[in-house]
Parts: sequence; C-alpha cells; structure tokens
Amino acid sequence: MVHFSIQAGTLKHLQLIFNPEENTRPTKSIVRGSFFDTLGADIIGSVFIEAFGGCGSMGIEALSRGAREAIFYEIDKKAYEILSRNLCLAQKRVKTLQFRSFNTDFFIQPLEEYMRSESQVVLYLDPPFCIRAGKANIYERLITKICNLDKTGKSSISLIVFEHWSGYNMPHIIGRYKKLKMRQFGKTTLTYYVVKD
Repeated sequence: MVHFSIQAGTLKHLQLIFNPEENTRPTKSIVRGSFFDTLGADIIGSVFIEAFGGCGSMGIEALSRGAREAIFYEIDKKAYEILSRNLCLAQKRVKTLQFRSFNTDFFIQPLEEYMRSESQVVLYLDPPFCIRAGKANIYERLITKICNLDKTGKSSISLIVFEHWSGYNMPHIIGRYKKLKMRQFGKTTLTYYVVKD
C-alpha cells in the first residue's frame, strides 16, 4: 500500500492509503488543490458525491474542508475495501463526519434524492479515462445520465465536475447544465458545469 495525505481542513495531513497495483488511484494533489481552491467556501455545508469513489480522495477532502455529507459509489470490490478503510481512518480522527458509501455501479443509481436536497450538491465524476480498454464510451454514458436527470423544477445539484482525459472534448451544454470553465493539468482536465440561467 502507498500513502497520500489530506491537504487542508479538519483532516489535514491525515495519511490515507491506495494500492498502486490497482486501477484506482487518488486524484493528483495539484488537481485536488485546484478544485477545492475553485470551490472555496462553497464546499461548506454541501453534499459531495464522488461517483467513482476509488480510495475516496476527493470526498474525504471535501469532508475535511466542511462538506456536510459525502456520498461514495465504487463498483470494484477491492477498491471499495480500501475506500472503507480510508473512511474509518477519517472518522477515527473526526467522529462527527457524515458519509455513506456503496459498493455498486453509479450508472444504475437514481439521483432524485440529491436533486431535491436542502443542501447544495456537488457531483464529482472521475471515471476511468476513455482511452482505457473497454471504457471508450464512458463519457458518453455519463453525459446521457446527466441529460436524463429530472428536467423540471430547481435542481440542488448546482455543480457537476468531470475529471477527464485532456484529449476528450467535453460538450458546452449537457442537459440543464452549461460549461463554466476548464482547467488542464497535463493529461488530466477538470471541466466545470453549472445550471443554465
């Protein structure tokens, strides 16, 4: 196992683990830092959904920085075991952390509960890069899922962020959401979407 650290907040410097031999690795520290610097105080009191949980690096960082709750989905059993261990380490440090984790496929999960949340919801999408074997259409599947979200009323999912391969050109509009900005970090890009006016 290899260690990585939470960067800021109540869990700052907490050592978490990941298996470098597995396909799930923590989001690079420079990407994590940029994302949370962009959100700033908006993360406080929010619900943070990490759709491809991996070792939990983004959701646990969100909790550390003041998110009210974090939701994790991870389909791979071994990765989910590491995620669970990391969540235990985090809660050992701060016993009041609120989170839920599911060893399941994000694609089959209904999101209506989060559409009507009283808190602002941030949906973070970090699927395997589309250049990986068997993952060629993964971004298109996510785009379709977002397009099929409830189109009526005001959504509590105020921000959707894709962490994706820089060679993929994300659309300007996805359903009710419009591209706000992009930040590139070598082969990795963050693309931010907000609800259209």
